[in-house]
Amino acid sequence: MKGATRLQVRYADTSARRLAFSLTAELQEPLARCDRRIGDRTVSLRLLGASHQVVVDDGIDRLCETVACLPGMDEPLPESVVEDGYTFTARIESCDADQMQSIVANLGHRIDRHVAAGGPAVMGHFPGLPLAVTAVIATAHADALAWQTWHTYPQCSELVVTSSELRRTPETGG
Repeated sequence: MKGATRLQVRYADTSARRLAFSLTAELQEPLARCDRRIGDRTVSLRLLGASHQVVVDDGIDRLCETVACLPGMDEPLPESVVEDGYTFTARIESCDADQMQSIVANLGHRIDRHVAAGGPAVMGHFPGLPLAVTAVIATAHADALAWQTWHTYPQCSELVVTSSELRRTPETGG
């Protein structure tokens, strides 16, 4: 079983700097997704073109992290967010075509290994642009769920990498 999929839409995002961040955006219809139950939580990794949503739901509380270029999302992509057991970091890297090709190939192998081991992961390739991808991998620890995302922008030679972690808090149990 592979985690990579060919997306059936044209690549449309223009640059990494146009990405916005939200924890309150509405759920979007994904182009590709991977849903898994991890302990008492459901995690849904959703590709929205060259952007993503990660939804974590324990039946009581739901976190919906959205990094996207969507109407109504005005908060620029922050370097970090720390809020109630949730931590998010993002960075934008410059990479030449050779570096991006290596990153995309390594991501494909990493996604495939993670999915083969039963872990939640998804990677979308855009038609006509082999280096334009969005990928998400989630992992679980004893008291936390973590995920990483990669968004490539080959036309701008940019890579966006995000890392997130949702820790259980003693007050909420979530």
